[in-house]
Amino acid sequence: MGIPQLKLSEMLRGRFRGISETQMLEGLARLGCDIQITVSPARRRTAPGQVSVVFR
Repeated sequence: MGIPQLKLSEMLRGRFRGISETQMLEGLARLGCDIQITVSPARRRTAPGQVSVVFR
């Protein structure tokens, strides 16, 4: 994935401190994953937007 084994182990334990979004996305791409980021309007105007990540 292009990151040190120690950082990879931390990621697998759900600890992402010191790992940038770019490093995560590039690592997933190296593993053969397609990555899609979609930005859309909030469903309700009165509610704040939300962030979600979906793995398929």
